[in-house]
Amino acid sequence: MNILFVASGYTGIYKFFEEWIMHELKKKQNVKIVDPLIGFPRLQTLAKEFKPKAALVFLGFKCPPKFIEWLKTNGVKTAVWFTEDPYYMDRTELLAPYYDYIFTIDSAANDFYKEKGHTQTFHLPLAASPAIFKPYNVGPKYKSEICLLGYPYPDRIKYVQLLLQKTPFTIKVIGNWRNKLFRFRNNPRLNVHDNWVNPSLAAQFYNGANIVLNTHRPYNLIQNKNRIGLHGTSINNRTFDVAACSAFQLIEFKEDLPEHFVEDKEMVSFKNEDELILKINYYMKFKEERQEIAANAAKRVLEEHTFEKRIEKMLSILQTYN
Repeated sequence: MNILFVASGYTGIYKFFEEWIMHELKKKQNVKIVDPLIGFPRLQTLAKEFKPKAALVFLGFKCPPKFIEWLKTNGVKTAVWFTEDPYYMDRTELLAPYYDYIFTIDSAANDFYKEKGHTQTFHLPLAASPAIFKPYNVGPKYKSEICLLGYPYPDRIKYVQLLLQKTPFTIKVIGNWRNKLFRFRNNPRLNVHDNWVNPSLAAQFYNGANIVLNTHRPYNLIQNKNRIGLHGTSINNRTFDVAACSAFQLIEFKEDLPEHFVEDKEMVSFKNEDELILKINYYMKFKEERQEIAANAAKRVLEEHTFEKRIEKMLSILQTYN
């Protein structure tokens, strides 16, 4: 099947996602990737030459809706993978009607689209790339007792401050954190790596941590475009990445966590600050228990939560439904 893959048009992590998706699509399909920023006329020309049976649009914010309409009038199945749900529901709600198939990373968003009448909507989280995220030994630069990688959202800042005040452990934060933790800048237990890191470097930090703290983006950030206030119920993609490294993580609880991992056997979660402190103190003492849980999570990821598995599911849906 000829598949036209319309990239997000964004840089950073999106380029890596697109590379991993293309790698899987190419295994069994004839695929062509296009940049939506080349404009509608050029997109039309490329599609006429390639003659796709299906088009997969990644994220969809920069893809011209009239191009999707044109594809549909020419008999091409159209699908979009919304990978920022539920944080930009104002935008995705308007884009959703253009597509035959909707894939979303969030189960609450999945329910929302179905309630709006989009019957061919499917919950499809992102996944891990085992070629990048895998267990291995790292040098001292990447080791830590507690590691938190990601954007310094207010909740994450609060958790780091809490851990510095209530536990004796060192904390390494990776991202644009320096100005967010100014009053702790001289704390000897805080190590700030003040840069965005690519997936390969992220994997090294995960592999070097005793505990990776994994929290989620708040649904109500002022930067979001989520006027309906939809609460995300799904775990983030970092969950799969950390697990694929066979690294132990303490994850902020989300409602669909049990759909992916067995609590306390493959994944350990917390629901409030007291539980966070309690479990940090407990699991820091018991290395073998951490390692066993992390190994179980890694096994589950390799069996069910790789990009290979996600693309297999997507293609099955595209080939089954009319």
